[in-house]
Amino acid sequence: MASEHAAQATTRPATAPRPGGNGQLVRALAHGLRLLIAGGLLAYFANRSFYDHAADFKSFYSAGYAVRHPEIPLYDLVALDENPFGELFKLTPPAAVYLVPVSFGTIQDARFAWRWVLVGMIVTAYSVVAATLGLRLLSWWWLAGMGAWLVFGPLQIAVGEGQWDPVFLLLVAVAVAAAMRERLILFAGAVAFAASIKPYPLLLIGYLLARRAWVAAAVCVAVLGGLMVAGSLIVGLDEATAFVTRVLPASGGTTAYADNQSLGGFLARLVSSDLKPFPLRDAPLVDLVIRAVALGLFGATAWMVSRRPATDALGRALHVALFVPLSILVVPAAWTHYQAILLVPLTVLAVEQARYRPRDPLGWLLLALTYGVLLLPNPTMLYGPEIDRGLWLRSRADAANLALQRLYPSAASRLILSYKVYAVIALYGMIAWRVWRPGNGVAGAGDATTQPLAVPTQGAP
Repeated sequence: MASEHAAQATTRPATAPRPGGNGQLVRALAHGLRLLIAGGLLAYFANRSFYDHAADFKSFYSAGYAVRHPEIPLYDLVALDENPFGELFKLTPPAAVYLVPVSFGTIQDARFAWRWVLVGMIVTAYSVVAATLGLRLLSWWWLAGMGAWLVFGPLQIAVGEGQWDPVFLLLVAVAVAAAMRERLILFAGAVAFAASIKPYPLLLIGYLLARRAWVAAAVCVAVLGGLMVAGSLIVGLDEATAFVTRVLPASGGTTAYADNQSLGGFLARLVSSDLKPFPLRDAPLVDLVIRAVALGLFGATAWMVSRRPATDALGRALHVALFVPLSILVVPAAWTHYQAILLVPLTVLAVEQARYRPRDPLGWLLLALTYGVLLLPNPTMLYGPEIDRGLWLRSRADAANLALQRLYPSAASRLILSYKVYAVIALYGMIAWRVWRPGNGVAGAGDATTQPLAVPTQGAP
């Protein structure tokens, strides 16, 4: 018996050390490090974007409160007549209904909760974009993209002021993901929901028109109409009428105020030295010109997309992305925080560059410069917060505007105040070039389900 056990012992293979033990430890440590970096980026963003005084959120809180108390007017028409760009509620009736949940409790508690909701939407939006474009969760490329999002000045301003832009960012991300996967009804729903808050995201419907997706376009219009009707019935027909007849026309004008970084603001600053945040009075043709330009650019963009059909997912993402900077350029007034949604087309463009043009230095340089200019805060940094505060006060506005006229006495000198407009135009131009002259695989290369979209990940554990 002993000899049998000895024989079995000699034939049983010895237990070898587990292969790759050190490699697994290194990967675990690298994963933990990347997790810490992601947490650090979120902490940095929270510190940079949580303002002590979120002025814009006050009007949102009051709107939700007014919906719950019908005896309180939803729209302050007296303040609207004084300055339609002031701190008052000017959004659609459905937007007021959406704000009801944040109108409970104190305004401080509501503002705190709203800010964290916005942060959650930003993280979700980035996760949707990254996953759709093939960026592996917590890879170094994924972290680089997340860092680029969280240091973005317009996004920090949007959260700090309690604005809606992170909501639009998420909806644009969903729209791009839906287009890439050819789920056009989901695309239509996302665009309709965004447009039920502010009208300008509706320009993304141009993608459906360019593709002749008439059913999806009709769904978009129907959903938007349904949301508007439901919101109007909830807030009351008198308030809905006030929005259509008074609020929408008043807030649809342009201004030469430096934070208006649309084509309308650019034109207004060229022809007027009145840089106060009030509707432009001394150049009535600017509003007419910007509307004509908007119609022309929208038609040209839809035609371009229709002439260059994309059969792969990344190509479709570029087509949708083209309408995003357009939606900011052509509105009469687009403040700096509107540019938060540009993170989606910037990310799509960067992934396309990394996949098809990784050794194109000019493309990388233009993309980096465009991102760098868009990353900057609003133009107040050029003349200081003291002058900016004076511009908003009736008693000090003329004196503050006179100080600005001394700094920028001519139309040529005022060109610097439109520096973000140039970056938005550059972004639109780069995407338009990619759409018109697609790289290998962007157009006609087959469906995305057969092609990975991940950017290079060499060296990422």
